[in-house]
Amino acid sequence: MFGFGTTKLRRPLKFAGSWYDADSARLAAQIEKFVESARAKVEALNLGQEKVLAIVAPHAGYIYSGPTAAASYLAAAQSGVKRVFLLGPSHYHPFFGAALSPCKSFATPFGDLSIDLDVVHDLKQDALFAERAETHLNEHSLELQLAFVRKILGDVKIVPVLFGRTDDALELRSLAEKLSEHLTDSDLLVVSSDFTHIGPRYGYTPFAAEMTEQLKELDMEAFSYLSRPDLDGFLSFYRRTGDTICGVYALAALLALLPADSKGHLIDYRTSRDQVTLDLSDTGENSVSYMAIAYSYEHSWSHVRAQKQAVIQANIQTSLSDSDRQMILQIARAALQYYVQTGQVPEASQLRLQNLENKLSAKLLSPHGVFITLYQRQAEADASEKRLRGCIGCIMPLQPLYQAVIANTVAACSRDPRFQPVTSGELDNLEIEISVLSHPQKIESAQDIRIGTDGIILHIAQRQSVFLPKVASEYGWTIEETMAQLSVKAGLDKSAWKRNSRIEVFQAEVVSE
Repeated sequence: MFGFGTTKLRRPLKFAGSWYDADSARLAAQIEKFVESARAKVEALNLGQEKVLAIVAPHAGYIYSGPTAAASYLAAAQSGVKRVFLLGPSHYHPFFGAALSPCKSFATPFGDLSIDLDVVHDLKQDALFAERAETHLNEHSLELQLAFVRKILGDVKIVPVLFGRTDDALELRSLAEKLSEHLTDSDLLVVSSDFTHIGPRYGYTPFAAEMTEQLKELDMEAFSYLSRPDLDGFLSFYRRTGDTICGVYALAALLALLPADSKGHLIDYRTSRDQVTLDLSDTGENSVSYMAIAYSYEHSWSHVRAQKQAVIQANIQTSLSDSDRQMILQIARAALQYYVQTGQVPEASQLRLQNLENKLSAKLLSPHGVFITLYQRQAEADASEKRLRGCIGCIMPLQPLYQAVIANTVAACSRDPRFQPVTSGELDNLEIEISVLSHPQKIESAQDIRIGTDGIILHIAQRQSVFLPKVASEYGWTIEETMAQLSVKAGLDKSAWKRNSRIEVFQAEVVSE
């Protein structure tokens, strides 16, 4: 009924009158009161010349979390924000990846906010992003931010993104990388998230005794990873504790986006129990936690991206040394054995490689794309023969090389959909090949491809397929045959590459046992 089949209409307000006041005048007065109550805490931050790159704000009913949300937005109000990337969880519709809206604008109590359609169009070309109209229509996590955005930051453009289940660190980094391509100096990232939901109502009761202090300790441990920022630590904390942080994947994407030396400041912390008298049906055994967090940095987003690209290019152009080659093979073998034997993704410290930290060169510590190929050796009578047993990788340089080797080795032995997971009885007959990739570069025509030298990435709408450099030459394909096979691999017809496609190439430095 809202015309979500087109991009002509706006997303209407759905929770006005229930989660917050539907009367715009009363709501404006309430928000102004929240802002004034937060002013002293924000001024105490004393950020000086640092930029506020991102904030975290809660999305509960305003009587519970309004003062906390106002503190986050007030911290960002002086940063000259012109566009807001709104990231939040989907509470009602399960899906994988990230959801975009097909609308042109979102309604707010104080006037509509226009969506940056160019950014949305580019994002939805990626397989991890998809338009999900109903998901956005029924979700409160972003709507609860809109009044604060419009009232405090003004008539800015927005890019609303909802996160489904995306608990793989590489997939989160890939989502973040796609978002980072669009971040400019006047952009603000807003993550909408409440924190621990505890008590019988939420099915989470980790503490046997009175919970006030233990709850705060749990929330502050979560914040310790968010403040650094530490993506791997945060995901490890989440898996270990099962903490009911509803915006966990949006928060994880934020950590993947932030520069390593940025800092998260906790401006305000409270729980719904602080307002328990407003809810007579609740005895206080249930609680939801709220945090206002602002991320500051000495530079703006354009500098962050330029600095990152400079580091990537400098290190990718450096070849692997002999010791680097030996080290990544040892890391891959140890990761393979650890995962197959335990079923757990190992930390580097669990690989039992003596003095590993001291052996990691600048090359191994810099981000690289990596593919891991596993081969199974055949019977002794035909020892020269081997067959593919798994191949998975990540094209973009999203992790330090040694971490990318660990993650993709685990994926190659357990997540290649063409094969069953590797068993312990196969370990002695498996060979490992590591392809360390250069940064992909766009080319204008398939005729620019160098068979045997270039790996190829074919993009067609939300479909993508990849061949490593060796594939075309091993099969003896021409450029046209290679592109036809890439089209088929993407689930399309052989001539699909000729119609509105985008082609990127990369090179690979191959290391094998």
